[in-house]
Amino acid sequence: MTSVEISKELKNLETSIDEHIIDFSDSDIFHMPIKLAFYELQQYHFLIIALNKERFSCKTFNEKKEFIDKYKSIYFSQRKKYKRILKNLKKRELKILYPDDLKNKEEFFYGFFQKWSPDRSKSMDENIESYMKLRLKRNIKEVNQELAKLITYPSTYINTFSTFIGPSSVLHYRNEMIIYKDVFIDPTESHSFSVFYNENTKAETKNALLNIVAYFNGEPYYYFTENYDFNRKLYELYGQFDLLDILRLRKKNFFNEKRSEPIHLELPIFKQKNGYNMICFNDCQHEMIFELYHASLKQFEPLPRCVFLYRVFEYGSQKHYQPLIRPPKFNPIDALNYYVNEIMSHRYIPLYYIDFGTHTNENRTEIIRRRKAKCINFTTQLKKEAKKIINEWKNHSYLKNKSIGNILYMTGRNATAHGGSGRSNARYDYSMNYKHINDVNIFLELIARYIIEKLNPDFSNSVERNTKHYIRRNQYEEIFEQERGVLATRENKK
Repeated sequence: MTSVEISKELKNLETSIDEHIIDFSDSDIFHMPIKLAFYELQQYHFLIIALNKERFSCKTFNEKKEFIDKYKSIYFSQRKKYKRILKNLKKRELKILYPDDLKNKEEFFYGFFQKWSPDRSKSMDENIESYMKLRLKRNIKEVNQELAKLITYPSTYINTFSTFIGPSSVLHYRNEMIIYKDVFIDPTESHSFSVFYNENTKAETKNALLNIVAYFNGEPYYYFTENYDFNRKLYELYGQFDLLDILRLRKKNFFNEKRSEPIHLELPIFKQKNGYNMICFNDCQHEMIFELYHASLKQFEPLPRCVFLYRVFEYGSQKHYQPLIRPPKFNPIDALNYYVNEIMSHRYIPLYYIDFGTHTNENRTEIIRRRKAKCINFTTQLKKEAKKIINEWKNHSYLKNKSIGNILYMTGRNATAHGGSGRSNARYDYSMNYKHINDVNIFLELIARYIIEKLNPDFSNSVERNTKHYIRRNQYEEIFEQERGVLATRENKK
């Protein structure tokens, strides 16, 4: 379909649409609410479907790029029509026709709508008009969103190649997409997400987007390969990682604990662009640091994670600390001490977890609430633990004479990354070394996140901070209102 053909089609279409009548008279009382709720100018919908079929048959980037202006012309025409219809409705120059059997059955009709509350002091006509105004405004917003994609992010209409993302969900809401440069992540089959790209997309850009998302979510991800067995192994491996283990390991009796802490990491609520279902990341000048941090999320235990977190610090010491401080001679211990001071006052991008405050008894017959449920910022809790660790190290027979930077350097750089230190090598000693490395990781985690956010200030306002939105999103209101005590019981199974 050429641009000329689309232009002719749109002229005919615009002429055929009556801007003064919306006719639902051929519906019955059961279908009328559906038509009202999903009202749209179907002529445009069918035209877009026809254009989609042509676009999907194209193979090259340039072929698909030719369709951008065609889509724009359709959406501009559609928006113009919706605005005129809405204007006429507001001026009471538009009539909404509906079946006669709706009269005197208002309550039955209103019962079909869950998220809309009609004004029962008004007539059926007035309420239907009120609802139609909302529907038209929503349609206009949806068209504006498509135009925003076409104008600012045309790749969303060009990209057709896709790769699945594992092992878990990238976004909480499946009506959102994440856009970065010429790639985007969108929901696909079942509960999965995929990255979409074109033949001109660089592999680094695809990887950068996944690395950035991993940072915000605090979870490791991977792109599916053609090797199903390898995909399964990655799925099982990455699925075991839990960023909150860094807090769980702070418990004194962690290795003797028979029940796990009732805490769960929440996916962030990203701020949308202009209220559209789009999360748009600005171009990043330090994509490598996200890759380094993402690699640390793929390490299940503290020792290897310490090595990978230290690499983030090394990148930051070159790209952030030295250009900022300009020391005459670089000393990593000085840099670490600098960051230890900075992290305590830094306002981090939030990453929340829910402390449900519950546990089961030894017989697993009762669920007991030990404390009220809370929504906690992960980095805020890390800061609290870091302060406790500083006091613990001050009272340690060997570490009390060392600066924090020195301790981090000895562990993060020497003991974990090298094997020639004899008894000073970091070991899988669960009672001593293991937990000490985890303590070091708490500082390195805060330092890594601090450096990332300082090098990428555009990302600082990307995530919703108000915890009420997280509680409401997951319908946790009832849980947060519960007091201490037994919540549920069940009989023992013999």
